[in-house]
Amino acid sequence: MLCAVLLLGLAACGGKEPELGRFNPGGTAGRYNEQAERAFARAHILWRGETCSDPDLAVTLLTEAVELEPEYAQAWLRRGLAYSDKRWYDLALEDLNRAVRLAPTPESYAYRGLVQMRLGNYLGAEQDLTTAAEMNPGYHRAWNFRAATKLLNGNVPGACEDFARGCKAGDCTGLENAKKERWCE
Repeated sequence: MLCAVLLLGLAACGGKEPELGRFNPGGTAGRYNEQAERAFARAHILWRGETCSDPDLAVTLLTEAVELEPEYAQAWLRRGLAYSDKRWYDLALEDLNRAVRLAPTPESYAYRGLVQMRLGNYLGAEQDLTTAAEMNPGYHRAWNFRAATKLLNGNVPGACEDFARGCKAGDCTGLENAKKERWCE
């Protein structure tokens, strides 16, 4: 009797079954054009950490994504990184500028700062990296990239401070390398 009451109560509780979302075997988020998201997903798996295994393919896939969805900030950011891996820094900076305009995140500022550093614009790099670090003090890349910028600009004490902050945020590689080179204690 108790089971019958529970079954009747559960059946009547919601009245109508909730509608299921669309079937999504490709793992797309549904925020952008599905083809653009698939192209982005195919490009994204080319990265292992900071390294893109095939920058040419990444650029091709991400170009497809941004042509289909010009507001797709992550696609602009990733294509900028792929261009940077190819050492096409001017194109990388254009894409990262677009990524910052569309989504001003610590990641977009940090990677734009990295490309500016590679172009020799240490002032612009430091400004972007400072913004990234202020937005997220726990973002180790911002601290370590800014430390590298300061080191290249001759500010060794400032670089050591930032490497220590990057280490505190979770990545001690920069600090360990700086200590090996005897730049930092």
